[in-house]
Amino acid sequence: MFGRKTENENSELTSEEFESNEALEENENFETASQNSSITLKPSIISEGFEFTGDMKSGGAITVDGTFKGNLSVQTLLIGAGGFVDGTVTADSINVKGKLAGTVSCRDLVVGGRATVDGALSYSSITIQRGGTIKGDLKRK
Repeated sequence: MFGRKTENENSELTSEEFESNEALEENENFETASQNSSITLKPSIISEGFEFTGDMKSGGAITVDGTFKGNLSVQTLLIGAGGFVDGTVTADSINVKGKLAGTVSCRDLVVGGRATVDGALSYSSITIQRGGTIKGDLKRK
């Protein structure tokens, strides 16, 4: 009644047992991936030609090559040469190569040679490369 299965009997699973085993393996893989993703976050990208309107929050990095309008809270923000961000931005580090407008609060701000920044800026350190344009209110933290 409760005999031990031989190797041949173990290799022949019913479809229900097979699906159950696959589901367990997928769940284990998902849990492992979730744990790994909390350790190193991949950067998110708003691609050229893409427009996002709304609120976004991330503990990692975001690259904007398209258009972002709204509230943005992120660890690191990179605005590409064709990128445009308009709204309220809170970040640890911001590197602008395109256009940034609105209310900005950050620790480090780097404005590239062809970049335009317009708004109320609050920062700890700022670097402006030759050709970079800033207008608005500047306030050092």
